[in-house]
Amino acid sequence: MSLVTRLYVGFGLLCLIMAVLGGFNLKVLSAFSTKTQQLTSDVFPLDERIQALETLRSQTGILALALVSAESEPQLEQELTALTSRVQAMRTGLKEINIDTLPTELSAVGEFQRTAQDRLATLETSVSALAELKSGILSVTSAVEAGLESFLANNAEMKRLLVREGTEPAGRDIYLRDLFTTVMENLTTMELLIMQMVSTDDAERLTAIVENLRFNTVTIEQDMNALVDEVPRLEGLPALMASFLASINQDDGIISQYSGFRQSKLALDRRIAAMESNLQALASELEQLGTQVSGVASDTAESLDASARTAVQLVMVLLPALVVLAGLVSFVLGRMISRPLQSTQAHLATMASGDYTGAPDFRASGEFIGLKASLARLTDAMGTVIRSLQQAGSDISVIATDNSR
Repeated sequence: MSLVTRLYVGFGLLCLIMAVLGGFNLKVLSAFSTKTQQLTSDVFPLDERIQALETLRSQTGILALALVSAESEPQLEQELTALTSRVQAMRTGLKEINIDTLPTELSAVGEFQRTAQDRLATLETSVSALAELKSGILSVTSAVEAGLESFLANNAEMKRLLVREGTEPAGRDIYLRDLFTTVMENLTTMELLIMQMVSTDDAERLTAIVENLRFNTVTIEQDMNALVDEVPRLEGLPALMASFLASINQDDGIISQYSGFRQSKLALDRRIAAMESNLQALASELEQLGTQVSGVASDTAESLDASARTAVQLVMVLLPALVVLAGLVSFVLGRMISRPLQSTQAHLATMASGDYTGAPDFRASGEFIGLKASLARLTDAMGTVIRSLQQAGSDISVIATDNSR
Protein backbone atom coordinates (compact mmCIF):
# COMPACT_ATOMS: atom_id res chain seq x y z
CA MET A 1 0.00 0.00 0.00
CA SER A 2 1.43 3.40 -1.00
CA LEU A 3 2.16 6.11 1.52
CA VAL A 4 -0.44 8.43 0.07
CA THR A 5 -3.03 5.66 0.30
CA ARG A 6 -2.10 5.11 3.92
CA LEU A 7 -2.48 8.82 4.58
CA TYR A 8 -5.88 8.77 2.97
CA VAL A 9 -6.86 5.67 4.93
CA GLY A 10 -5.62 7.15 8.21
CA PHE A 11 -7.39 10.45 7.84
CA GLY A 12 -10.43 8.68 6.42
CA LEU A 13 -10.56 6.52 9.52
CA LEU A 14 -10.39 9.61 11.70
CA CYS A 15 -13.14 11.27 9.68
CA LEU A 16 -15.27 8.11 9.88
CA ILE A 17 -14.91 7.96 13.65
CA MET A 18 -15.81 11.63 13.95
CA ALA A 19 -18.76 11.14 11.60
CA VAL A 20 -20.00 8.15 13.63
CA LEU A 21 -19.65 10.11 16.85
CA GLY A 22 -21.41 13.08 15.30
CA GLY A 23 -24.16 10.86 13.92
CA PHE A 24 -24.68 9.25 17.31
CA ASN A 25 -24.90 12.64 18.99
CA LEU A 26 -27.27 13.81 16.28
CA LYS A 27 -29.47 10.77 16.84
CA VAL A 28 -29.47 11.34 20.61
CA LEU A 29 -30.26 15.02 20.16
CA SER A 30 -33.00 14.18 17.65
CA ALA A 31 -34.60 11.69 20.06
CA PHE A 32 -34.18 14.21 22.87
CA SER A 33 -35.84 16.90 20.76
CA THR A 34 -38.68 14.57 19.74
CA LYS A 35 -39.44 13.55 23.30
CA THR A 36 -39.16 17.12 24.52
CA GLN A 37 -41.53 18.25 21.78
CA GLN A 38 -43.93 15.49 22.74
CA LEU A 39 -43.86 16.61 26.35
CA THR A 40 -44.35 20.29 25.60
CA SER A 41 -46.92 19.93 22.82
CA ASP A 42 -48.93 16.88 23.95
CA VAL A 43 -48.33 15.56 27.47
CA PHE A 44 -48.10 18.82 29.43
CA PRO A 45 -51.09 20.44 27.64
CA LEU A 46 -53.09 17.26 28.27
CA ASP A 47 -52.26 17.46 31.97
CA GLU A 48 -53.37 21.12 31.99
CA ARG A 49 -56.65 20.20 30.27
CA ILE A 50 -57.27 17.44 32.82
CA GLN A 51 -56.75 19.91 35.65
CA ALA A 52 -59.05 22.42 33.91
CA LEU A 53 -61.72 19.70 33.51
CA GLU A 54 -61.40 18.80 37.17
CA THR A 55 -61.86 22.46 38.11
CA LEU A 56 -64.95 22.70 35.90
CA ARG A 57 -66.28 19.43 37.34
CA SER A 58 -65.89 20.75 40.89
CA GLN A 59 -67.59 24.04 39.95
CA THR A 60 -70.40 22.09 38.29
CA GLY A 61 -71.08 20.16 41.49
CA ILE A 62 -71.12 23.36 43.56
CA LEU A 63 -73.44 25.13 41.10
CA ALA A 64 -75.78 22.11 41.01
CA LEU A 65 -76.17 22.31 44.79
CA ALA A 66 -76.67 26.08 44.49
CA LEU A 67 -79.39 25.49 41.89
CA VAL A 68 -81.17 23.03 44.17
CA SER A 69 -80.93 25.55 47.01
CA ALA A 70 -82.30 28.46 44.96
CA GLU A 71 -85.09 30.32 46.75
CA SER A 72 -86.47 32.33 43.84
CA GLU A 73 -86.95 32.08 40.09
CA PRO A 74 -84.35 34.80 39.29
CA GLN A 75 -81.79 33.01 41.43
CA LEU A 76 -82.72 29.72 39.76
CA GLU A 77 -82.19 31.24 36.29
CA GLN A 78 -78.86 32.68 37.36
CA GLU A 79 -77.60 29.37 38.76
CA LEU A 80 -78.93 27.48 35.73
CA THR A 81 -77.06 29.78 33.33
CA ALA A 82 -73.82 29.38 35.26
CA LEU A 83 -74.27 25.60 35.50
CA THR A 84 -75.03 25.24 31.79
CA SER A 85 -71.97 27.29 30.87
CA ARG A 86 -69.73 25.04 33.00
CA VAL A 87 -71.09 21.89 31.38
CA GLN A 88 -70.59 23.40 27.93
CA ALA A 89 -67.05 24.42 28.89
CA MET A 90 -66.36 20.80 29.92
CA ARG A 91 -67.63 19.57 26.56
CA THR A 92 -65.44 22.10 24.74
CA GLY A 93 -62.43 21.05 26.84
CA LEU A 94 -63.00 17.40 25.93
CA LYS A 95 -63.18 18.22 22.22
CA GLU A 96 -59.85 20.06 22.43
CA ILE A 97 -58.06 16.86 23.43
CA ASN A 98 -56.36 15.57 20.27
CA ILE A 99 -55.79 11.85 20.76
CA ASP A 100 -54.05 11.43 17.37
CA THR A 101 -50.80 13.07 18.52
CA LEU A 102 -50.59 11.39 21.91
CA PRO A 103 -48.04 8.63 22.64
CA THR A 104 -49.20 5.03 22.65
CA GLU A 105 -48.85 4.95 26.45
CA LEU A 106 -51.85 7.31 26.62
CA SER A 107 -54.20 5.25 24.45
CA ALA A 108 -56.68 5.25 27.35
CA VAL A 109 -57.37 8.94 26.68
CA GLY A 110 -59.61 8.00 23.73
CA GLU A 111 -61.75 5.71 25.89
CA PHE A 112 -61.92 8.39 28.58
CA GLN A 113 -63.02 10.94 26.00
CA ARG A 114 -65.88 8.73 24.82
CA THR A 115 -66.96 7.88 28.37
CA ALA A 116 -66.78 11.51 29.45
CA GLN A 117 -68.91 12.60 26.48
CA ASP A 118 -71.58 10.12 27.57
CA ARG A 119 -71.38 11.40 31.12
CA LEU A 120 -71.74 14.98 29.94
CA ALA A 121 -74.82 14.04 27.91
CA THR A 122 -76.31 12.53 31.07
CA LEU A 123 -75.23 15.59 33.01
CA GLU A 124 -76.96 17.94 30.59
CA THR A 125 -80.16 15.91 30.91
CA SER A 126 -79.85 16.05 34.70
CA VAL A 127 -79.36 19.82 34.65
CA SER A 128 -82.53 20.30 32.60
CA ALA A 129 -84.47 17.95 34.89
CA LEU A 130 -83.13 19.69 38.00
CA ALA A 131 -84.15 23.10 36.69
CA GLU A 132 -87.60 21.85 35.75
CA LEU A 133 -88.18 20.15 39.10
CA LYS A 134 -86.86 23.10 41.10
CA SER A 135 -88.94 25.56 39.09
CA GLY A 136 -92.06 23.48 39.76
CA ILE A 137 -91.27 23.30 43.46
CA LEU A 138 -90.70 27.06 43.71
CA SER A 139 -93.98 27.77 41.92
CA VAL A 140 -96.08 25.83 44.47
CA THR A 141 -94.06 26.15 47.67
CA SER A 142 -95.92 29.16 49.04
CA ALA A 143 -99.34 27.76 48.13
CA VAL A 144 -98.56 24.35 49.61
CA GLU A 145 -97.20 25.79 52.82
CA ALA A 146 -100.21 28.09 53.20
CA GLY A 147 -102.63 25.25 52.38
CA LEU A 148 -101.00 22.89 54.82
CA GLU A 149 -101.06 25.54 57.52
CA SER A 150 -104.76 26.16 56.84
CA PHE A 151 -105.45 22.42 56.88
CA LEU A 152 -103.74 21.96 60.24
CA ALA A 153 -105.55 25.00 61.64
CA ASN A 154 -108.88 23.56 60.45
CA ASN A 155 -108.02 20.25 62.06
CA ALA A 156 -107.10 21.96 65.35
CA GLU A 157 -110.33 23.97 65.30
CA MET A 158 -112.29 20.78 64.69
CA LYS A 159 -110.67 19.13 67.71
CA ARG A 160 -111.27 22.17 69.91
CA LEU A 161 -114.95 22.17 68.91
CA LEU A 162 -115.24 18.48 69.67
CA VAL A 163 -113.61 18.86 73.06
CA ARG A 164 -115.57 22.00 74.01
CA GLU A 165 -119.00 20.84 72.90
CA GLY A 166 -118.73 17.07 73.06
CA THR A 167 -116.98 16.35 76.35
CA GLU A 168 -119.98 17.06 78.58
CA PRO A 169 -122.54 14.99 76.62
CA ALA A 170 -120.02 12.17 76.32
CA GLY A 171 -119.62 12.13 80.07
CA ARG A 172 -123.37 11.53 80.57
CA ASP A 173 -123.91 8.85 77.92
CA ILE A 174 -121.89 5.69 77.43
CA TYR A 175 -122.70 5.48 73.71
CA LEU A 176 -121.67 9.09 73.12
CA ARG A 177 -118.52 8.53 75.18
CA ASP A 178 -117.51 5.56 73.00
CA LEU A 179 -118.36 7.48 69.85
CA PHE A 180 -116.49 10.56 71.05
CA THR A 181 -113.46 8.48 72.01
CA THR A 182 -113.43 6.73 68.60
CA VAL A 183 -113.56 10.05 66.74
CA MET A 184 -110.75 11.53 68.82
CA GLU A 185 -108.61 8.41 68.36
CA ASN A 186 -109.20 8.51 64.61
CA LEU A 187 -108.23 12.18 64.52
CA THR A 188 -105.09 11.41 66.52
CA THR A 189 -104.27 8.57 64.13
CA MET A 190 -104.70 10.85 61.12
CA GLU A 191 -102.51 13.51 62.75
CA LEU A 192 -99.85 10.87 63.25
CA LEU A 193 -100.14 9.86 59.59
CA ILE A 194 -99.82 13.51 58.57
CA MET A 195 -96.65 13.83 60.69
CA GLN A 196 -95.26 10.72 59.02
CA MET A 197 -96.15 12.14 55.62
CA VAL A 198 -94.25 15.33 56.41
CA SER A 199 -91.16 13.53 57.71
CA THR A 200 -90.78 10.56 55.35
CA ASP A 201 -88.09 10.50 52.65
CA ASP A 202 -89.43 7.40 50.91
CA ALA A 203 -91.57 8.05 47.85
CA GLU A 204 -93.38 4.70 48.07
CA ARG A 205 -94.07 5.15 51.78
CA LEU A 206 -95.37 8.66 51.09
CA THR A 207 -97.89 7.25 48.62
CA ALA A 208 -98.91 4.55 51.09
CA ILE A 209 -99.46 7.12 53.86
CA VAL A 210 -101.71 9.22 51.62
CA GLU A 211 -103.74 6.14 50.72
CA ASN A 212 -104.02 5.26 54.40
CA LEU A 213 -105.20 8.78 55.20
CA ARG A 214 -107.93 8.56 52.60
CA PHE A 215 -109.00 5.15 53.85
CA ASN A 216 -109.40 6.47 57.39
CA THR A 217 -111.65 9.31 56.25
CA VAL A 218 -114.44 6.82 55.49
CA THR A 219 -114.64 5.67 59.10
CA ILE A 220 -114.16 9.06 60.69
CA GLU A 221 -116.80 10.65 58.45
CA GLN A 222 -119.40 8.10 59.56
CA ASP A 223 -118.53 8.49 63.24
CA MET A 224 -118.57 12.29 63.06
CA ASN A 225 -121.95 12.33 61.35
CA ALA A 226 -123.30 10.04 64.04
CA LEU A 227 -121.84 12.24 66.78
CA VAL A 228 -123.29 15.43 65.23
CA ASP A 229 -126.71 13.76 65.08
CA GLU A 230 -126.52 12.98 68.81
CA VAL A 231 -125.02 16.33 69.94
CA PRO A 232 -126.82 19.36 68.44
CA ARG A 233 -124.20 21.75 69.83
CA LEU A 234 -121.74 20.28 67.24
CA GLU A 235 -123.68 21.89 64.43
CA GLY A 236 -120.51 23.80 63.31
CA LEU A 237 -118.59 20.56 62.93
CA PRO A 238 -119.96 19.43 59.52
CA ALA A 239 -118.48 22.48 57.71
CA LEU A 240 -115.09 21.93 59.31
CA MET A 241 -115.31 18.21 58.61
CA ALA A 242 -116.25 18.81 54.97
CA SER A 243 -113.21 21.02 54.51
CA PHE A 244 -111.07 18.45 56.30
CA LEU A 245 -112.27 15.57 54.15
CA ALA A 246 -112.01 17.57 50.92
CA SER A 247 -108.43 18.47 51.74
CA ILE A 248 -107.61 14.78 52.05
CA ASN A 249 -109.72 13.11 49.37
CA GLN A 250 -109.88 15.54 46.47
CA ASP A 251 -107.18 15.48 43.78
CA ASP A 252 -106.66 19.23 44.17
CA GLY A 253 -106.77 19.03 47.97
CA ILE A 254 -103.87 20.08 50.11
CA ILE A 255 -102.86 16.48 50.88
CA SER A 256 -102.60 15.67 47.17
CA GLN A 257 -100.78 18.96 46.58
CA TYR A 258 -98.41 18.32 49.44
CA SER A 259 -97.86 14.73 48.30
CA GLY A 260 -96.97 15.97 44.81
CA PHE A 261 -94.77 18.66 46.34
CA ARG A 262 -92.90 16.09 48.45
CA GLN A 263 -92.68 13.68 45.53
CA SER A 264 -91.07 16.48 43.47
CA LYS A 265 -88.62 17.22 46.27
CA LEU A 266 -87.75 13.53 46.59
CA ALA A 267 -87.32 13.31 42.81
CA LEU A 268 -85.09 16.39 43.04
CA ASP A 269 -83.03 14.70 45.77
CA ARG A 270 -82.71 11.53 43.68
CA ARG A 271 -81.72 13.54 40.62
CA ILE A 272 -79.07 15.55 42.47
CA ALA A 273 -77.76 12.34 44.07
CA ALA A 274 -77.46 10.71 40.63
CA MET A 275 -75.78 13.85 39.32
CA GLU A 276 -73.29 13.85 42.20
CA SER A 277 -72.59 10.18 41.57
CA ASN A 278 -71.99 10.92 37.90
CA LEU A 279 -69.65 13.80 38.77
CA GLN A 280 -67.84 11.65 41.32
CA ALA A 281 -67.30 8.92 38.71
CA LEU A 282 -65.96 11.58 36.33
CA ALA A 283 -63.65 12.83 39.09
CA SER A 284 -62.33 9.30 39.60
CA GLU A 285 -61.70 8.88 35.87
CA LEU A 286 -59.96 12.26 35.70
CA GLU A 287 -57.79 11.32 38.66
CA GLN A 288 -56.80 8.02 37.06
CA LEU A 289 -56.05 9.71 33.76
CA GLY A 290 -54.06 12.44 35.50
CA THR A 291 -52.02 9.81 37.31
CA GLN A 292 -51.35 8.04 34.01
CA VAL A 293 -50.34 11.28 32.28
CA SER A 294 -48.04 12.17 35.19
CA GLY A 295 -46.49 8.71 34.95
CA VAL A 296 -45.85 9.11 31.22
CA ALA A 297 -44.34 12.56 31.79
CA SER A 298 -42.13 11.18 34.57
CA ASP A 299 -41.04 8.18 32.46
CA THR A 300 -40.25 10.45 29.51
CA ALA A 301 -38.25 12.80 31.71
CA GLU A 302 -36.31 9.86 33.15
CA SER A 303 -35.70 8.55 29.62
CA LEU A 304 -34.41 11.96 28.54
CA ASP A 305 -32.17 12.11 31.57
CA ALA A 306 -30.84 8.60 30.89
CA SER A 307 -30.21 9.47 27.22
CA ALA A 308 -28.37 12.64 28.22
CA ARG A 309 -26.23 10.74 30.73
CA THR A 310 -25.45 8.04 28.15
CA ALA A 311 -24.50 10.65 25.54
CA VAL A 312 -22.24 12.44 28.02
CA GLN A 313 -20.59 9.20 29.08
CA LEU A 314 -19.99 8.13 25.49
CA VAL A 315 -18.56 11.52 24.57
CA MET A 316 -16.33 11.42 27.64
CA VAL A 317 -15.06 7.98 26.59
CA LEU A 318 -14.94 8.38 22.81
CA LEU A 319 -13.52 11.87 22.65
CA PRO A 320 -10.31 11.06 24.56
CA ALA A 321 -10.08 7.80 22.60
CA LEU A 322 -10.47 9.75 19.37
CA VAL A 323 -7.78 12.21 20.42
CA VAL A 324 -5.43 9.39 21.35
CA LEU A 325 -6.18 7.57 18.09
CA ALA A 326 -5.64 10.75 16.08
CA GLY A 327 -2.32 11.32 17.86
CA LEU A 328 -1.29 7.70 17.28
CA VAL A 329 -2.19 7.82 13.59
CA SER A 330 -0.40 11.13 13.19
CA PHE A 331 2.66 9.75 14.98
CA VAL A 332 2.78 6.60 12.84
CA LEU A 333 2.24 8.51 9.61
CA GLY A 334 4.81 11.10 10.69
CA ARG A 335 7.40 8.45 11.37
CA MET A 336 6.62 6.77 8.04
CA ILE A 337 7.53 10.06 6.35
CA SER A 338 10.17 11.54 8.65
CA ARG A 339 12.46 8.51 8.99
CA PRO A 340 13.00 7.96 5.22
CA LEU A 341 13.51 11.71 4.75
CA GLN A 342 16.06 11.87 7.60
CA SER A 343 17.93 8.90 6.21
CA THR A 344 17.88 10.45 2.74
CA GLN A 345 19.22 13.75 4.12
CA ALA A 346 22.00 11.96 6.00
CA HIS A 347 22.95 9.96 2.92
CA LEU A 348 23.07 13.11 0.77
CA ALA A 349 25.28 14.76 3.39
CA THR A 350 27.61 11.79 3.23
CA MET A 351 27.72 12.07 -0.54
CA ALA A 352 28.39 15.80 -0.25
CA SER A 353 31.44 14.99 1.91
CA GLY A 354 32.76 12.82 -0.90
CA ASP A 355 31.78 9.42 0.35
CA TYR A 356 29.98 7.54 -2.38
CA THR A 357 30.73 4.11 -1.14
CA GLY A 358 27.80 3.56 1.10
CA ALA A 359 24.33 2.62 -0.13
CA PRO A 360 21.20 4.22 1.40
CA ASP A 361 20.28 2.15 4.41
CA PHE A 362 16.74 2.75 5.75
CA ARG A 363 13.44 0.91 5.82
CA ALA A 364 11.37 2.15 2.92
CA SER A 365 7.75 1.63 2.08
CA GLY A 366 5.37 2.98 -0.48
CA GLU A 367 6.74 5.83 -2.56
CA PHE A 368 10.01 5.79 -0.51
CA ILE A 369 10.93 2.43 -2.07
CA GLY A 370 11.41 4.19 -5.41
CA LEU A 371 13.22 7.07 -3.68
CA LYS A 372 15.63 4.61 -2.02
CA ALA A 373 16.29 2.85 -5.32
CA SER A 374 16.87 6.16 -7.14
CA LEU A 375 19.19 7.32 -4.37
CA ALA A 376 21.14 4.09 -4.61
CA ARG A 377 21.48 4.50 -8.39
CA LEU A 378 22.52 8.13 -7.90
CA THR A 379 25.15 7.06 -5.38
CA ASP A 380 26.50 4.42 -7.77
CA ALA A 381 26.52 6.86 -10.68
CA MET A 382 28.26 9.56 -8.68
CA GLY A 383 30.73 7.03 -7.43
CA THR A 384 31.45 5.94 -10.99
CA VAL A 385 31.84 9.55 -12.15
CA ILE A 386 34.19 10.39 -9.29
CA ARG A 387 36.21 7.30 -9.92
CA SER A 388 36.41 8.16 -13.64
CA LEU A 389 37.51 11.69 -12.80
CA GLN A 390 40.10 10.37 -10.41
CA GLN A 391 41.39 8.00 -13.08
CA ALA A 392 41.49 10.79 -15.65
CA GLY A 393 43.36 13.01 -13.21
CA SER A 394 45.84 10.27 -12.59
CA ASP A 395 46.34 9.76 -16.32
CA ILE A 396 46.85 13.48 -16.88
CA SER A 397 49.43 13.57 -14.10
CA VAL A 398 51.36 10.72 -15.71
CA ILE A 399 51.28 12.40 -19.12
CA ALA A 400 52.44 15.68 -17.62
CA THR A 401 55.32 13.98 -15.87
CA ASP A 402 56.41 12.31 -19.09
CA ASN A 403 56.32 15.58 -21.03
CA SER A 404 58.47 17.33 -18.46
CA ARG A 405 61.18 14.86 -18.95
